[in-house]
Amino acid sequence: MRRVLTTAVLGLTLLGAAACTADPAETAAGPSSAAPAPAASSAAPAAPAAPTGTKGKDATCLAYTQLSLGTGLAVLAATTKIVGAALDDSAKAKPHLPELAKALNDYSSALAEIAADTADAGLKAALDTDLATFIAGQQAVAAAGEDVDKVIEVLDGEQFDIHESKTMAICAP
Repeated sequence: MRRVLTTAVLGLTLLGAAACTADPAETAAGPSSAAPAPAASSAAPAAPAAPTGTKGKDATCLAYTQLSLGTGLAVLAATTKIVGAALDDSAKAKPHLPELAKALNDYSSALAEIAADTADAGLKAALDTDLATFIAGQQAVAAAGEDVDKVIEVLDGEQFDIHESKTMAICAP
């Protein structure tokens, strides 16, 4: 839970910094949540693709920050509901699992869009790595099914740890 709260606080910090440095003309179009989620695969991740997007580093970092503060906070809210409900009785947390699954799917879809639209090779590699890690966590949550204790264990794991984010290391002020 500490990692989840740290993610929210660090995201707020990044938003302020990114808003001060980004070129508004580059960032006028934000990511859309209409894209399908990336396909889940148990195969080893492929080598990062060369960047083919149009956004530079500042615009990509701003989009990433906006994602963290928008959809990322939805993941935080769903996680908080599950953890809070599980304090009394894990059965009370089960109705919140679909909301978490949707928030995780929305986040991974938007992160894939950001990764696809960056023109910065280093940032593209970081985004691709973070996306693969996040999807692995998403799959672990799905595999836990309705076992709330396992879901919470996964949520507290390194897949969702902001300190392990390669993108955050590049985009942090």
